[in-house]
Amino acid sequence: MTTIRVDQLVPAATSDLDELTGDPGQADAFGRDLSSIAVQGFEVVAERALTAPVVAWFGESRVAYDEKATQIANQHRTLTENLQAVARTCFAYADTLADLKWERDGLVSTHQHLVATRQTLLNDITAAADETEPLVVRTLQDRATELNGAIATFQTDYADWQQRVTANETLMRDAFTRLDEVEEVTAPATVDPIAAGAMDLPGAPGSGATPEQVRDWWNDLDAAQQEAVIAAYPDVIGSADGIPADGRDQANRVSLDADLADLEAQDAIGALNEDERRHLANAEATRTALQNADSYVDPTTDEAPGGQLWLYDPTAHGGDGAVAIGVGDLDTADHIAARVPGITTDQEDAPTLMQEAINTYQSTVYNGVDGTVASMFWLGYDAPDAFYSPATLSQGRAEEGAEAFADDIAGLRASRDPDLGPAHLTAIGHSYGSTTTALAASEHDLDADDVVLLGSPGAGLQNPTAESLGIEGDVYIGRNSRDVVGVLGGEGAIHSPAAQLGFDPSTDDFGAIRFEAEDPSRSWHRGVAQHGLYFANDSESLYNIGRVVAGDGDAVNEAEHSYDPWWTTPVDPEWDRDPTSDESGRSDTQEDE
Repeated sequence: MTTIRVDQLVPAATSDLDELTGDPGQADAFGRDLSSIAVQGFEVVAERALTAPVVAWFGESRVAYDEKATQIANQHRTLTENLQAVARTCFAYADTLADLKWERDGLVSTHQHLVATRQTLLNDITAAADETEPLVVRTLQDRATELNGAIATFQTDYADWQQRVTANETLMRDAFTRLDEVEEVTAPATVDPIAAGAMDLPGAPGSGATPEQVRDWWNDLDAAQQEAVIAAYPDVIGSADGIPADGRDQANRVSLDADLADLEAQDAIGALNEDERRHLANAEATRTALQNADSYVDPTTDEAPGGQLWLYDPTAHGGDGAVAIGVGDLDTADHIAARVPGITTDQEDAPTLMQEAINTYQSTVYNGVDGTVASMFWLGYDAPDAFYSPATLSQGRAEEGAEAFADDIAGLRASRDPDLGPAHLTAIGHSYGSTTTALAASEHDLDADDVVLLGSPGAGLQNPTAESLGIEGDVYIGRNSRDVVGVLGGEGAIHSPAAQLGFDPSTDDFGAIRFEAEDPSRSWHRGVAQHGLYFANDSESLYNIGRVVAGDGDAVNEAEHSYDPWWTTPVDPEWDRDPTSDESGRSDTQEDE
């Protein structure tokens, strides 16, 4: 019989895999304590030092006091900055340690499977020692080849994991050893030399590099460099187009943790002003939304796809904030949903937006999909603050958001591993976000395969038809007949739009694919409540959204378009249809068919 080689596993036993004894929670708590000490100490010392004990105090002694007070305040400011830098490192270390522990569990499971598979194959080879039948020998050889490939992959993954463990430990150790002398603590803050060196390499964010060049720069860094730049430059890495979603997520979590630690410490001593309180509220809302994404368990697989904080800027847009969070792996998913919300939304709405992104994910998976899924909400523009504000009645905010959304989607596309091939990406615009999404497509070459517009007040003045959006795939429309926002757009030549946001995309003249989006809770009149139900569980709308995201648009339940007879008001055939609320979202008529 031909000799069949079966590779050894390294390590030979599961117990030999390195144990990780650190506690991410304790590391995070220590970072928060450091930040609290730094912030509260600076606030107290600086306030006392810079406040003269006697109001009517002049002369050389007052000048000397002021100079010394300023010197003390500056020293404490430096001390605060150094301690906060260490705190950020603690947050980065804790997040990475949690990931490494989770990855180790996967490595242990894989190792156990490979050990069992290897032993079974060895037993079969021994039993067939005298076998000369070519088919039997070839089958054993094929099994050995497949197993050896899996073992080699495991060994590579294990080596990479060990490298990340070492890099994470080194990052934490170096952060403390750089500040283990009084002179170092009070000296001006310096950046980790590993991080500084990495940011000087060609392709680094902020150097004018393209997203593709930034991606290559990131992938060329070793584990120690990646960990270092995340800890030292979280704001830069967390917002850089071309950085994979996993890297952006790690960096943005460091920024979020640092914000929460600093602001909550200041809040505890009553030192927050109005803007800072808004900043804290945005950070707290983001934490809640991210926790919801992290804890979500897919009921169809009993697996947790995990959350990714893709964008985090709590002071953007005058304090309204900017945030994007996904559930599922945006780096590797076969199907991605990117939703743009609309009127009245800001960063404090992140928990609600996250739940609706989770609902979209669940609908896509539950009703069947070929491949993996990720669902993200993107609030990277300044949405109008009220239904009847002047900003809602013009497309200025939508034009600004359209460019930002198109750029961010291009960055998301560019960060993907080219070997995976492009994902099927569906851009979903709701409310004023539908105008934003439509303009991103027609004016800024939005790189989406399909577009879904929900409760739209208009698809933009530049877009009289679905074809004008320039999407290679299809444009889908969901409009609840009782949605008051959905009738703001124009319906024809006679009935011009109430708001300058273009034509209603649910009309027959627009030419998109309209799907059913009615809700059983509707009443006899239009109102605002129906405007917020497009992502409700077990709804007609959510079912159809899930079909489009899954790349199965042919399965949507189509609805008749609205139309505008010149002699009367616009007509919506969906007004008289009885809506459904079953899990599939299919109407009774369609079920019978």
